[in-house]
Amino acid sequence: GKYTGFEDSYLSVTKALQHAALALSRCLEIIWIEASDLEQQGAPAWAKLRAADGILVPGGFGERGIPGMIEAVKFARENNLPYLGICLG
Repeated sequence: GKYTGFEDSYLSVTKALQHAALALSRCLEIIWIEASDLEQQGAPAWAKLRAADGILVPGGFGERGIPGMIEAVKFARENNLPYLGICLG
């Protein structure tokens, strides 16, 4: 996401994921990754992305972070990971 420093920015998305996990008897761990941190290959954020079992790209405004969001989408597609794109879906 683009506003990961303010987790309340994604509160509705977080709550929806928590409810879905509960309904499916799954444990949910959200790993927050700042989209702009994915713009450079080899950055520490990439280790977090590789550890994920699925990727959600939440909404955002403006151009900041767009290249990182596209990298996350590409990573999901190329590695056959479940992906939900609310922004750039």
